[in-house]
Amino acid sequence: MNITVQSKTLEVTDALRAFCEKQAQKMNRFGRRISSINIHIENIKRKKNDPSAASVQYSVKLPGNVLVVKRTAVNMYEAVVDATNGIMRQVRKTKEKRITKKRN
Repeated sequence: MNITVQSKTLEVTDALRAFCEKQAQKMNRFGRRISSINIHIENIKRKKNDPSAASVQYSVKLPGNVLVVKRTAVNMYEAVVDATNGIMRQVRKTKEKRITKKRN
């Protein structure tokens, strides 16, 4: 599994990169079918009444399928955790679909 952490608007620190990679490693429990994970981190310009300042986008490549989740939050770490939970939900759903189709 290949994990890349990229950013357009800010410099990715070692701590943030390590946290993103640790979160992405949680997907190992869904089998070996994941070929690569791309994590795009972005800081959004804030307006006065907008609490969401951090945006994280996960792209997970499976054989014949690409899953994408984009989440925003106040804190960068919260956005990473939220996006990780969302992409894990999608990967679990596609895995269960594949298993169900085999049974029928």
